Amino acid sequence: MSAPKATLSDYQLSSRTYFISGFDPRGAFHYKRLFQAELKLSDWRLGRRISQELITRWPIKKIDVETVESVHELCFLHWDDIAKENWPKSPLVLLLQCLDFGWWYLLKGGLIHHAGLCPGVALCGAYPLLFLVFSLAISFGAFNLISFGLTFTLASAGVRIIFGGIVGLLVLWQSWRLANKLGVIWLTRSILFTHRLGQFRDNDLRERVKRLADQIIQLENKYPSSELKLVGHSSGSFVLAMLAAELKRRSDTSAFLPRLQLLTLGQNLANLAVYPGARLFRADLQELATEPRLPWRDITSFQDLLCFAGVNPYTSCGLALPVGDPYPVMRLIDLAKVRGFKTRWQLLGHQFEMHFDYLRKSCLEVDLPGLFVEEPPMDKHG
Repeated sequence: MSAPKATLSDYQLSSRTYFISGFDPRGAFHYKRLFQAELKLSDWRLGRRISQELITRWPIKKIDVETVESVHELCFLHWDDIAKENWPKSPLVLLLQCLDFGWWYLLKGGLIHHAGLCPGVALCGAYPLLFLVFSLAISFGAFNLISFGLTFTLASAGVRIIFGGIVGLLVLWQSWRLANKLGVIWLTRSILFTHRLGQFRDNDLRERVKRLADQIIQLENKYPSSELKLVGHSSGSFVLAMLAAELKRRSDTSAFLPRLQLLTLGQNLANLAVYPGARLFRADLQELATEPRLPWRDITSFQDLLCFAGVNPYTSCGLALPVGDPYPVMRLIDLAKVRGFKTRWQLLGHQFEMHFDYLRKSCLEVDLPGLFVEEPPMDKHG
């Protein structure tokens, strides 16, 4: 009679990685497929999913190995449902929200402030607005040309106006489809969500962070791991900062907090921190700066225009730099080298794909899948 298969709880975990995605409604299944493919390149695999309300867990084991003495674990922290709730599908709703953002960004100093920190991000912030203005201009131009410009036709003025309106609407519809294809709609939704948070309307996310902290504490108390990593990608970087500060404030985290390391990839912390209403977020950053500090590495790229490359999150929002050694430890990498891009047009045309390259094994300067199964653990944060 064969022995029963061991379960995850039977092992002393070598490492556990908590991963926080960006503003992305696709959820755990999408990232499981991504990381499964990347881990396979090094003969690792994700095991059977273990659900824990707001945490989806997968053991990481060697391919074709049934039993191991130690095991690694990947945990996906859910806030994708909040992204779904703030994912406007109606073009009209998106347009109205864009007008509110445009007022702040163009007329109240948002663009100038972003340009002073990182010109690439300032351009990305303006990109949806420019695309919108360009689309409206073409639509209005087509309407005017057909309605009032083609006076030599036999059609009456009323017919020309109706036909012009139809053509104008078709132009807008095609513009929407093109924006979806180019990722402009995705970028717009992400920007609008951060704008909402910056106006002190982040109660849902704050409550989620507290619940995630509760569940991490329960998990670490029940199934402790030797080493812990908290990884935040893109907009997940500010969720990471909020969560890490929450864990640091708790009195019941002393057993595992000294083993926790932070890693932000393609972060846009300044996108939130610059808002006057983001007082609680700036307090989170200040909490992380107090001793004893959690080891924190930050990796960005100048080729990635969707992140604040090389911008320290403290100086970006007017906070004093933490005293002592640089914090976080910041590193710039060359994402263009990963894809072999050599021209500016190649870079501009593949921004959204590049923004996810931090998560792939091909990005050797990070090798996030390698960090999932790393032994010994990350060495002195960088």
